Amino acid sequence: MSRDASQGLLEAAAATLRPIARRLLAAGVPFGLLEARLRELVVDVAEHDLEIEGRRQTDSRISLVTGINRKEIRRIRGKVTDAAREPSFGRNQAAALLSRWRDDPRATDRAGRPKAIPYKGGRGPTFARLVEQVTVDLPARAILDELVRTGAVEVRADRWVAPKADAYVPKGRSEKLAMLAEDPADLVETMLRNIFEETAEPLLQRRVVYDNIGERGMARMRRRLRRTAETFVRRVDRILAGHDRDRNAKAPGGERHAAGIGIYYFEGRHAERASRPAAEARRRRGKEHDE
Repeated sequence: MSRDASQGLLEAAAATLRPIARRLLAAGVPFGLLEARLRELVVDVAEHDLEIEGRRQTDSRISLVTGINRKEIRRIRGKVTDAAREPSFGRNQAAALLSRWRDDPRATDRAGRPKAIPYKGGRGPTFARLVEQVTVDLPARAILDELVRTGAVEVRADRWVAPKADAYVPKGRSEKLAMLAEDPADLVETMLRNIFEETAEPLLQRRVVYDNIGERGMARMRRRLRRTAETFVRRVDRILAGHDRDRNAKAPGGERHAAGIGIYYFEGRHAERASRPAAEARRRRGKEHDE
């Protein structure tokens, strides 16, 4: 990799971390904790992502790759990892459950919206049967309690379970922070592959920005964009489900892969600043320095 590319990667990494750094400082997290966690991350990447087939990863090789001394690497690699966590019901499983709910014509109305179904019993779709299709590690009752807690479903007086929305939106801060750990990484990986890998068909990476939108029209625009995006996501869900072998026994075979599409909305000062051409930003900085 050229020096310019390496420098560009470093600058991009710093820019990507900027909003997280701002939140960390506001939360009172000292730089030392972030530095220590980044050091552990770099060692983990060198150990597991850059291994040479057929050769054991040694402290010396990881030190050579990372520039971290062997004593520190030995300490990091020797840390006792957290004990295996109990199985938990996360947003991916919740989204899969609601997706299966929508895909069953017996569990939806004429408009294709999921309708109330019994918790157990009968020959038709039930909440317990949906859970069995998503996970075998957790009981249906625990999952129902969690979905009720997050406001995704409600239990009626007749013990039928009714969805309050046709998509799962996490409510708790811990689950939203888990999304922060997962979703940006997928976006960055897509962008890096498009930059560094020569392929006939680049991965989808599109963004639309306008920077002169009147405040009085923002709320209406947000609602329209949300409806449009949710319609698109439902169409994407049907396409992906048709190719997923857990959902469709006739789907094409081959090595197992994961795939998906994410959409996000942004606004405000930071979005406006990011939409300006780089040349304009440079001229502005030059003017400020002259003054």
